[in-house]
Amino acid sequence: MKLVSINIVNWNGLHFLSDCIESIKMQTYKNIEINIIDNNSSDGSIDFIKNNFPEIKLIVNTQNKGFSKAHNQAIRISSGDYIIPLNFDITLTPTFVEEMVRAAETSFDTGIVSGKLYLKKDEKTNILDSTGVIIPGMFPADRGQNETDSGQFDKTEYVFGASGAAPLFRREMLEDIKLNDEYFDEDFVIYVEDVDLCWRAQLYGWKALYIPSAIAYHCRGATRESDHEMNKDYLLIGHRNRYLAIIKNSILSSLLKNIIWILIYELGFYSSYVKRGDFYILKVPFMVLKKISNILVKRAIIQKRKKVSNAYMETFLFKNIRQDIKNKITSRVFQRG
Repeated sequence: MKLVSINIVNWNGLHFLSDCIESIKMQTYKNIEINIIDNNSSDGSIDFIKNNFPEIKLIVNTQNKGFSKAHNQAIRISSGDYIIPLNFDITLTPTFVEEMVRAAETSFDTGIVSGKLYLKKDEKTNILDSTGVIIPGMFPADRGQNETDSGQFDKTEYVFGASGAAPLFRREMLEDIKLNDEYFDEDFVIYVEDVDLCWRAQLYGWKALYIPSAIAYHCRGATRESDHEMNKDYLLIGHRNRYLAIIKNSILSSLLKNIIWILIYELGFYSSYVKRGDFYILKVPFMVLKKISNILVKRAIIQKRKKVSNAYMETFLFKNIRQDIKNKITSRVFQRG
């Protein structure tokens, strides 16, 4: 039974930690280590972990280092053959880890596994949170998000990637795709870093598998639920990082081939915000420019190591793009929740 490292990055998650950790303790898969990186919490989280779960390996940062850097810390101290970066607002069902490991071991090139995540507010629901990450038109989305589960995603199948809330990564894959000793890109700080990692993995020839029998519940946006300014900042960072991921990972010939549809897509995106008077969205291109030099250096490395065909990647990014554009412009849904 291979070791699984479950890594939690905590920032003021005291309200959720007990349910999360207890759900790990109840797993049918027993060869698990738990590592927690605390990003300078001020809500009593640190004492709670020390007093109630002294067996957990805990590292306390003196400042909030963000999601990417803290999870990279956790991966480096992990011993597992498989790594599960886990949000503290996730509750696992007892067979979650067992099902995820079983799925990973079906093929040697499966580097990423996604389970079926449901939304949880005050109680568990049958509203889907994620059944894997998709990226139509280079706009990342959690497949099935906010849909009532009626069995429409009950098929085991390959997807683009897994939500960073509760993915399983093969250690071998993480070591293969890391850049400058970073697994998650630390230029991203937080948000869309999971999409970027999955994109890079796909380019390097690793597959992502969705397994519907691995079930968990997610209180999405727990740390910013009632904070309007924080939500706005996350949205801006998210779209900045979307462009950073595109610059790093996209294949130039595929971009040129689909340039008309991409421009229509992007115009629809900005128009949907400007028409509502949300002019702050115009900050995004300037935020991208501040990071561009580092990202271009990383792009050069990634593109040299690409192993898959352009046509393969286009099935994720540009299949049915005309219909995707129509749906997005009609619904004005241009951000990942």
